[in-house]
Amino acid sequence: MLIRFLIMTALLFSAGLSFSSEQNPKINGVQVFVLDKAYDGNLDVFFSGLKAKGYDTVFLRVFHNGSDRYHFNDENTDCKSGVYFKTYKACVVRDVLGEAVVSARRNGLKIYAWMATRSLTFLKTPEYIEKSFAVAGVVDGYGASIFDSVVRETLKGLFADLAKYDIDGVLFQDDFIMRYSEGASDEAVKMYESETCNKLTYDTLFGCQNDYKITKVSGACAETFLPWVRWKNGKLMDFFGELRDSAKAVDPDIKFAANVYYETPIDRAKGLSWYSQSIQSMLAAGFDYLAVMGYHDQIAAEMRKDTDEAVDVLYEMAENLVAATDDESRIILKLQITSFDKTRKVDEGQIKMLCRMTSDYPSISRVLVPVNSLEDVKDICFSN
Repeated sequence: MLIRFLIMTALLFSAGLSFSSEQNPKINGVQVFVLDKAYDGNLDVFFSGLKAKGYDTVFLRVFHNGSDRYHFNDENTDCKSGVYFKTYKACVVRDVLGEAVVSARRNGLKIYAWMATRSLTFLKTPEYIEKSFAVAGVVDGYGASIFDSVVRETLKGLFADLAKYDIDGVLFQDDFIMRYSEGASDEAVKMYESETCNKLTYDTLFGCQNDYKITKVSGACAETFLPWVRWKNGKLMDFFGELRDSAKAVDPDIKFAANVYYETPIDRAKGLSWYSQSIQSMLAAGFDYLAVMGYHDQIAAEMRKDTDEAVDVLYEMAENLVAATDDESRIILKLQITSFDKTRKVDEGQIKMLCRMTSDYPSISRVLVPVNSLEDVKDICFSN
């Protein structure tokens, strides 16, 4: 509660000073995981309903991995991993994006394509997977390698094809990261050694015991580990630049938002060490919006906090993000309305706490997660 009191005191002095820029207008949106089958063939019901409730932007999932549910429950047995837009770079499950764009424009809504990169199932194959350093030797990592030329060209082609649609932007899935031990592929290691003249081994990266306070990773050696994670962050941002350029060559006005882990704005070292993610580098690289995953229920479970304490974390997160940019509307606070682990609705009391919290930051953008039908936003205070 002390954190909240101090933050609110500061807000009293800064009230009225923040604004939403014309270049990056404030967003009051929803993120769609799976479009309800009730809207199959009649998306106008969904989009017009959102518009009537005061929402202005839809972030729509346009990728399909093996374990994902299909939009509209419209299963495509010939396409168990692919995308929901027209392209020759991947299997097309169905052109749901095309249908959604027409309806969104007809109803005066903005639309962002929510797109995966490293976690795309059709790219996470043995020949394309990034490697991780491990005690037993090099093992498969989390996702596809950004150092592989086929992966890079495929993703650039996909982003160019997305830009052919009348969309407002692209939201990067939270897979556009490199986990703390990733980067052991031959391509990555050779590039790092060529650029830095430093050799990488498991022992030189993870053979220390006293640097945890600096690295935030058990066993990580600050002297070798920290330059390495900063290098990986730089390579991710360079690749983002290539993806952005591929899309902007088709549509110069397209915008980009990045999913941000909740740890990143709270602890800079954790963000870099765990995910090769940095608020400062994403802003510098040209992301228009930073969509921080302020999922209070998840935060409470993972940090072993009660709801009130978890909301205090959201205040700390928002305050750090506000300090990082002079345009608060570029910050998107993503708020969960369903408990991910228990698949139940967040109760009304928690929703009211989130409403009060976001009202203290009137210029920050906000997105509700997940919204698959109008029932999900029934009587929720964020619509006004």
